[in-house]
This record gives sequence, structure tokens and C-alpha cells, in this order.
Amino acid sequence: MKRELLAGLLLLLAAGALYWRNLQIEEQTPQQLAEAEPDFVARALRTRSYDENGRLAAQIAAESMRHFQEEQRTEFTDPVYLIYPENTDGVWKVQAQQGHLSGTRHVALEKDVIITAIEPNEPLRTIRTESLKLDLETMVLTTDDPIRALGETFEVRGTGLWADLNLNQFKLNSKVSASYEVP
Repeated sequence: MKRELLAGLLLLLAAGALYWRNLQIEEQTPQQLAEAEPDFVARALRTRSYDENGRLAAQIAAESMRHFQEEQRTEFTDPVYLIYPENTDGVWKVQAQQGHLSGTRHVALEKDVIITAIEPNEPLRTIRTESLKLDLETMVLTTDDPIRALGETFEVRGTGLWADLNLNQFKLNSKVSASYEVP
């Protein structure tokens, strides 16, 4: 009789524990789902932004975009940025497989990042790297990853990049090697 009573109590205790555990999981699931779902989703996104003088500052295109309002974060798939630096007629195209915008000015791009000069007379044509950070307000690009830069008659490789698109200045941080063609 004692064994049956003990077994019944253990079974009742186990059932109660499983019921309580189920309640805990059900309470967490809606909150976790709400955190994981974006507030806004766009497909085939195309947008333009202008500076305070009405001058075109940037164009953004992406295959898809997901915006998380509470986190002030926007995620992009296959983003392409056309950037129009101040005091110059040059245009830079920055593209990658993935990207995200934090707030309204900090862009992080990842996977096969390509920076291309649209201006045909620009000596530096293309820069390739795996990740890149872009400040849309200052137009400064940075990365700690290896880069490969190509011009019409030269190729430069290095690790780490700092570039100010407004000033048209580029600096490689380390392990720099270059090859030039003499016309």
C-alpha cells in the first residue's frame, strides 16, 4: 500500500511539474516571437535621401529589408548604396550580400563588399573586402579586413581601410603591397 501511495504521489508530482513547465514555455513564446518579428518588411526596396539643401545624398536599393523599430535596426539583403559625397561630382556605389543600418547613420555591410567609383575619371576604380562600416553622416568607410583595390594601372592589397569619401582620401592600415603598370 505504501509503494502504491508513493508511486501515485511521484506520478502526481511529475504531472504537476510538466504542467508548470508547459505554462512557463507558453508565457515566453509570444514575447520571443514579438522580439523576432520585424515591424516593417519591404521587397525590391528603392529609396533616396537628400541633405538639408535638397541635394541628393544617397540612394539605397535592396532585394529585401526588415526594420525593427524598438532596436532602431534595419536589415538588408543584397543592399546597394549610391553615395554622393559633398563638394564633388563623384558618385560611389557600395554593395554587399548583407547589411544592416543602426539608427539612421551607421551601416555595416558583410559578405563580398564591393566599392565602385562611378565617375569615369576616378583613378581608384574598385575596392573589395568582406566587411565594411559606413557612417552616412561623415561618409567615412572603415574595415579591419583584407582589401584589394584596383585602378586603371595599379592594384593595391592591404589589411584595414579608412576612407573619407567627402575628402577623397584613402588609407590602408597595414600589410600594404602594390603593383603598378608603367604606360
